[in-house]
Amino acid sequence: MGDQMDMARLRRLIDGVLLTLYTRYTAKELLALCERLDLPAPSEGSTKHERLVASLNACADDRLPDVAEAVLEQEELGQAERMALQDVLWLGRHHVQIPSRTRRELARDFDLSDHLGYPDRFMGLLGRLWHLDNDPLGGWTTTTNSLRNQIERHVVAVRSF
Repeated sequence: MGDQMDMARLRRLIDGVLLTLYTRYTAKELLALCERLDLPAPSEGSTKHERLVASLNACADDRLPDVAEAVLEQEELGQAERMALQDVLWLGRHHVQIPSRTRRELARDFDLSDHLGYPDRFMGLLGRLWHLDNDPLGGWTTTTNSLRNQIERHVVAVRSF
């Protein structure tokens, strides 16, 4: 098993998601949203955000992983939000270490021809799994060294011929 899941951090991350979710839903839709996300029914607060925060505060720590899973499955999140939630959720779960050599061999032998016919979908899939826009100087220079740019240059452009 890995390290213990950081419930305080998980609660803060879910609160950050709720901060954006309240703008997507009307006050009448909050009850259905809370039911879908496995949160207690919202009752306190005069604003939608206050009601969602009160619902999250009423949620027991042992239910937070279920709430986070529901958020990941059902809500449209930014890449950074998605990965932060996944990192906290996966921290305490069992995982198998895959040596670098094995990863390189798998990558070399993996046939991408079926996936590269739809490069936008392929990059969308990769974007759900990895942080592709990771170039800290991306806005300061004309060329970018982000993972997205490297994949597009060395994989998509090369293999799409």
